[in-house]
Formats: sequence, structure tokens, C-alpha cells
Amino acid sequence: MASSKFSAIFFLILYAVLLYFVFTMQNMVAMYLMAIGMFLEACEGVYCNFFKH
Repeated sequence: MASSKFSAIFFLILYAVLLYFVFTMQNMVAMYLMAIGMFLEACEGVYCNFFKH
């Protein structure tokens, strides 16, 4: 749920790095990145729904 161009590019880069870690079999780092990415997307959704007018 990218609400701006900056956040869309940020999450694209984050998930590209995540894919790199998955393909190089560094699964724990990939899992940490995935959890961070999901948490940040949820925070962005809450911000957009409750605080942005």
C-alpha cells in the first residue's frame, strides 16, 4: 500500500534485496527483512487511514 512515490520505490528496493537474500540461501536475513517490510507497510497503512486527511 504505497501512498507515495518515495514509499513505492523504498519497498521495491527492500523487496529486491529480500529476493537477493532468498536466492543466495541466507534465509534468516531474508526472514528479518520480510518481517520489517511487512511491519513498515502496516504502519504506513495505519498512518494513511487515521492521520492523513
